[in-house]
Amino acid sequence: MGGNRIPGPIGTESAMDGESVAGEGIVPGGGWVDPRPLGQESSPIPMAARIIIRVTKDWDPPAPKTTPWVEASGATLADVGAALEANDEWGRGGGKLRFEDIPVGTSTNLTVTLHGNLELRVAEWKDYAKASAAAKKEWDRMTEKLTAHEQRHVDIAIEEFDKVASGLIGKDIVHISPMVTAANAAMKKRQIEFDQDTNHGSKKGVLYGDVYLDTSIP
Repeated sequence: MGGNRIPGPIGTESAMDGESVAGEGIVPGGGWVDPRPLGQESSPIPMAARIIIRVTKDWDPPAPKTTPWVEASGATLADVGAALEANDEWGRGGGKLRFEDIPVGTSTNLTVTLHGNLELRVAEWKDYAKASAAAKKEWDRMTEKLTAHEQRHVDIAIEEFDKVASGLIGKDIVHISPMVTAANAAMKKRQIEFDQDTNHGSKKGVLYGDVYLDTSIP
């Protein structure tokens, strides 16, 4: 296994300076307004609260995207291993929390819809059926470890996203954007720490590790 292979999390990219991020912007219809005529000295008048009473989430039950992350070809483990080494990652797991905008208005008792954008994708050996029994056994061992590693990335995302889903109940909609942003940041921090602890899954003898391929097996 090459040292550059990183089966890391998704959702760790930050927006560029000045770049807007859909689902993380200002929520319309919330906050404070100042309706007084120009020059009139009076205190700002708060708009009516728009309270969240229900949150729907698309990860209950989880249904991550599972299409193969890499489709490698080769008659032997040495061949498929070389094909995998051409990729920085052998798998991808995690998510990115988004919310659906709430239309401008005065209605309250609102429902917020959250999307986790979960992925759990691992490498696929296209010529697996032609491999020897020993090679298949080693590939199965590796992909089982890889899947467990990426599943933990998914679990970390869900843990942070669930905090938002429960925490939004009873709050005004102005809290949606900052809470979603904070959840993504907390998830990113935990994903990085997890990969540091496991060396992106390649560390041997640790939980969520042992993601390597013994290409010496014929």
